[in-house]
Amino acid sequence: MKSQLESIALLAVSAGEIMLKNGGETRRVEETMEHVARACGAARVESFVIPTGVFLTVSDEAGQSLTMIRRVRDRTINLDRIAKVNELSRRLVERRMDYQNARAILERIAKERTGFALMGSLAASGAIGATTAVMQNGGIFEVLGAFAAAGTIRYLAHIVSRLHGTTVAYEFLGGMVVAAMGTAFYYVWPWLLRDVIIIGGIMPLVPGMAITNALRDFMVGDLVSGLSRGMEALLTAVAVAMGAFIVLATVM
Repeated sequence: MKSQLESIALLAVSAGEIMLKNGGETRRVEETMEHVARACGAARVESFVIPTGVFLTVSDEAGQSLTMIRRVRDRTINLDRIAKVNELSRRLVERRMDYQNARAILERIAKERTGFALMGSLAASGAIGATTAVMQNGGIFEVLGAFAAAGTIRYLAHIVSRLHGTTVAYEFLGGMVVAAMGTAFYYVWPWLLRDVIIIGGIMPLVPGMAITNALRDFMVGDLVSGLSRGMEALLTAVAVAMGAFIVLATVM
């Protein structure tokens, strides 16, 4: 029945959309959609995922088919949501959950509040910067400077998101702010290692997940997704570098 195919496709595409929005790699999103669709009764499933959208075709035993497309515009990193969708998929496959419960759980996952409390995020970002400063052989004052710079970057992300700014704008401004803070600390305390502070402060901006997913997609043969994620990571790196370069070139 067409309505049954529509229900199956809607559930599978919703699961794929949640995973893709929250940092899931292309192959895992495709496999999850296929598992969900087959567990709900689809006889044949074809899925295709790129970083900006999911495509799914499901067919029944009679040969009727339905194709559904879902555009994905906003992406972030939330491994908790990915883990929850994976668990839902396993429970469907093992017949420990029915369609109605799965649909309700997916809707709840999609509406969950994302991220952590602001103060916790500031502390975590600062810890990343401080740890990087330690690895760069920085002293206690360089570590504190990197902690402050990285924490400021996280607060800047909070402001930009509230103003509905673009990711590239945040990364560019982040590079400028970190370079400006490192330079300011250096002028006040000339014995500080400015480069260590700047490197530590920039570390939260490094697109590590994007690079990892791009390499993984390339290795499994998903060339379109690998290229897209690789270009996204490159654009991030260029934006951060240009922001820092403008400040450093101005003050030197």
